[in-house]
Amino acid sequence: MDTIRSVYARLISVPLDEVLTDAKHGDRTHFQNVTVTVHLSDGSNGTGYTYTGGRGGIAIIAIIKGDLAPFLIGRDGAEVGSVNDAMQWHLQYVGRGGIVSVAITAVDIALWDLRGKREGLSLQQLTGSAADRCKAYTGGIDFNVPLKKLIRQTEGYLYGGVEAVKIKVGRPSLDDDMARAKAVRKTSGSDRAFMVDPKYSRTVDEAISAARGFRAFDIL
Repeated sequence: MDTIRSVYARLISVPLDEVLTDAKHGDRTHFQNVTVTVHLSDGSNGTGYTYTGGRGGIAIIAIIKGDLAPFLIGRDGAEVGSVNDAMQWHLQYVGRGGIVSVAITAVDIALWDLRGKREGLSLQQLTGSAADRCKAYTGGIDFNVPLKKLIRQTEGYLYGGVEAVKIKVGRPSLDDDMARAKAVRKTSGSDRAFMVDPKYSRTVDEAISAARGFRAFDIL
């Protein structure tokens, strides 16, 4: 059994080229990356990570360094599922989600990375997936992006061959949201999936009203 010898965590602040804003999360001037490296007694190691929208990184680091790292020393690094379950129970009094979940996730990814390296298999192979492809969409934090720039951004997505597009909405005027959504929908074309993300900023009635403003194929 190759046991966990050490767990090293690092917080990295990544400044953004411009302030990003959405309807509920407010302004974002930087993101935070938390990297975790797990070292085993045989000299092998794996790296995991998580990120925040610029807040909470210090708390995540504190949980990993103060609670998870000492708890994990001496455990079998190959038993990824058992170690994850142990971390969940170790911290269950202070939460099963939020910062606790994010901290555990970073360590869990490091353990899967370590296992994949040792077995020479991809994560897809390790988890027994029947497919090596999945559908994906492209989007950005474009809540305050001017409409012309939003259109150019969408055109860039299409040039890259994406099959689905998502934009942020939730501006003070529902009509403004609708106009932006329809403009992006026109640009993306009806053969691609189109989504909007209001970040909890719209009521149910507003959402229904907006949906009625599109034809059926527009919102599929």
